[in-house]
Amino acid sequence: MSDSTGHQPLFMIQICLDLRRLVELARALHLPIQSTDTSYITHCALHELFGKQAPGPFAVEGTSGKHLRVLGYASSPASKLQESAQAFASPMVYQIPDWTRFRVKPIPDVFPEGSHLGFTIRVCPVVRKASAGPKWSAGAEVDAFLSKVWAVDDSTVAIDRESVYREWLQELLTRSGAAIAQNVRLERFSLESVVRRNHLDQRQVKTIKRPAATLTGALDVLNGDQFMKVLRNGLGRHRAFGFGMLKLRRSEY
Repeated sequence: MSDSTGHQPLFMIQICLDLRRLVELARALHLPIQSTDTSYITHCALHELFGKQAPGPFAVEGTSGKHLRVLGYASSPASKLQESAQAFASPMVYQIPDWTRFRVKPIPDVFPEGSHLGFTIRVCPVVRKASAGPKWSAGAEVDAFLSKVWAVDDSTVAIDRESVYREWLQELLTRSGAAIAQNVRLERFSLESVVRRNHLDQRQVKTIKRPAATLTGALDVLNGDQFMKVLRNGLGRHRAFGFGMLKLRRSEY
């Protein structure tokens, strides 16, 4: 339901998930325990708990004792989310969160044009290839950095991963019309093995390698409505699996 301004409410939730019970859920879903990444089983747990109201995009923040701490954006307040879980989640799934540590805060209805904000975001910086090439097939997802290296195809040219990812992020923001980024830095990078299941009847599981990058910086809001869409929907690929959540903070610049 929209508020008096016509904006759909947005909330940031913090939920702590029991690590042992997450493993139990992975077994119940017939996932390969040793190779299933934390973000994927978190995705499964949130959807088993909340269905279509599941927070997303979300970000895994780390562990706190025996629990995994997760942040996410949701369109429903904490009370509605817990009511949904009470009504429809299985008893095993309902016991995964520590409900005494379930926290929520409302996000402002709009960030006006000209707002200057700091941000952190964990993204999967890939580009999809429209046609086949010497090192990729048509439709393949390729690390944006590798795509740039292959496009330049000159070993004497130094290509900086941070610069490539900065341009990749700026292109996404420019395309959305939401904001322009400044002083973007690459804080962390890794190649991660991630589990995905297809949507066929057999629900086959496969493990793929994807780049994971944490970027920080500042941004200026160009369009308040478009910026709220970015917060709700996230940026980049694999947003349902722990990538693309734009976390805001006071700007340092």
